[in-house]
Amino acid sequence: MLQMNRFLMGVISFLVIAGLATSRAPAASATDIYIPALKGSPGQTITVPVMISQVDNLAGLKMVIKYDPRILTFKKGQKTKQSNSLMHIINDKKPGRLILVMAGARGIKGRDFAIMNLTFKIKGKPKGKQTTTIGISEVEMMSDQLKQIPCRVRAERLIISPEAEICLPEKQGNK
Repeated sequence: MLQMNRFLMGVISFLVIAGLATSRAPAASATDIYIPALKGSPGQTITVPVMISQVDNLAGLKMVIKYDPRILTFKKGQKTKQSNSLMHIINDKKPGRLILVMAGARGIKGRDFAIMNLTFKIKGKPKGKQTTTIGISEVEMMSDQLKQIPCRVRAERLIISPEAEICLPEKQGNK
């Protein structure tokens, strides 16, 4: 219980600080936060990485991710090796919308890494090809110096088709 209270206090502190910080530090190089192009088929569970192109001293992140709940069901979110030092919480109470908050006392840095892996189940039965987007509609990033980190957001398409099953590994024992 004490650990959960500390976690919640950390998240609340981050949100208060993020709300109060208004200065924008110019970035030497722009940071992109993005979801790459993916393929899947109905009935399949897929892992969707939330990627960061480059960042230095990222200590806080608030992000709103939107998806089509008629096509996808959110299952879980997991931190990665690079983001393991940050606390996180995912609000998934409203289907089609995830609110992800991450915070830590020390910033993390790196290039081309996943900060979070989101797991979704693709609904439906195999039929024709369709596309959807798992998009990032809002994002705020904060350094460990309490300065906002400017970033660009992009999301590629998720292609859903019965043909995507060809990409899956063959089951053992069937010859």
